[in-house]
Amino acid sequence: MNNAKPLPHTPLPLVRLTEFEAAVFSCAIWAQSLGGLVFAFSLTLPSPAEALWRGFPAAQCQYPIEMPNPVGIAVSPTSDLQHELVFLHDLGYDAVEISPDGFDLIFCGRLQYPLVNDVVPVLERHGFRYSVHSPAALDLRDLRDRDLQMQMAESVVEFCRLIHAEVLVLHFEQQSADAAVETAFLDSVRRLADRAQNQRLRIGIENIEVERLAPVLDFVRRVDRPNVGLTFDVGHAFLAARYFGFDYLEAVRAARSPLIHLHVTDNFGRYDPLRLENFTLYRTQRTRDIFPVGRGDLHLPVGWGAIPYEETFAELRGYQGSVITEYRYNLFRAHARGLAEHLRSLVRRLAP
Repeated sequence: MNNAKPLPHTPLPLVRLTEFEAAVFSCAIWAQSLGGLVFAFSLTLPSPAEALWRGFPAAQCQYPIEMPNPVGIAVSPTSDLQHELVFLHDLGYDAVEISPDGFDLIFCGRLQYPLVNDVVPVLERHGFRYSVHSPAALDLRDLRDRDLQMQMAESVVEFCRLIHAEVLVLHFEQQSADAAVETAFLDSVRRLADRAQNQRLRIGIENIEVERLAPVLDFVRRVDRPNVGLTFDVGHAFLAARYFGFDYLEAVRAARSPLIHLHVTDNFGRYDPLRLENFTLYRTQRTRDIFPVGRGDLHLPVGWGAIPYEETFAELRGYQGSVITEYRYNLFRAHARGLAEHLRSLVRRLAP
C-alpha cells in the first residue's frame, strides 16, 4: 500500500511592488563606519536562470507585476520539468498550464503522491501563475465508471490546490442524445464547482471542435455557479465554425461575456472528420500526416495558420484573464522567443 503523504504546503507570500520598489528591495546595502555609511545599490534583478543557478527560487527573485492579461503557455510533458520551466521563464511567459496526466500523476483516479511530491516543489520554485488542464481520460458523461471519473476530477481539484492554480479547464466535448447522461454531466460539474469554490478555484468549460459553441454557452449558464465560466479555445471555435457553418466572429462576440480563460493556437480551419469518427486513431496521427495537408487541430503558433487574430482580439477587447498558448513549442524551439514576443504584442490589444 502506498502511504506517502503530500508535502507540507506553505504558499509563498505575494507582494505587489512597483518596478522602483522592487529594485530598491533588491539592493545590497553595505555599511561602513569610516566617516559614515556607504550604500552600494545593485539595481539589476537576476534573471530566473541566474537566480536558480545561485540557489534562490525564481519566484522570490522577480517582482510580480499586476497585469490584466498574463501571457502563458501549456508546458509539454518532459522528464526535466525544472529545465523546461527555466526555458519558459526566460522567454518571458507569466503563466503556465499543466496537465497532470502529462506527468503521470494520477493512477486509477487518485493522485500518486510520490510523483506529485516530485512535481509540486519544482512548480513552486518559479514565479508563474498556474492553470490546470484536466486529463484527457476524464469524462464526466461516463455513467459506467461515474465514481472513478468523479474521483479523478476531485484529484485534479486537489492538485490545483497544491500548486495554487487559478483555473481548472474542463472539456465540454460532444453532447449526448441521452438526457440522463447530460443530467449526470451537469450534476458532476456542479459538485466539482462547489468543491472548487472552497479553494477559490474557477472552472473554465472549454469549447471543443466537435460541438457548436452555443450548447457550451448554454451549459455554463445552466451550471449556475459563480466560479464556473468559459475557457474559450480560439482554434477549436475556428474549426467548428468552418465545419458546422456558423459565423466565427459572431461566436467570438458571444464568448466574451462568460469568458474567464483563453486558449490560443492556429490552424487552417480544415476540419478532420476522423476527430468525430475515431478519436483514438485521430490522436495517433503524426505531424508529417497533418501539417502538409493543414487538416485538424494542428496546434500551430499564433500567426502560422489562417485564424484572423487581429479581428479576434478586437472582439475580445477588455477581457481580463490569462491568455494561454498551446502550440507545440518543442517543434519550434528555434523560433520560441520571437513567437512569445509576437503573442505579447497581440495580447496588448486586449486592453480597453
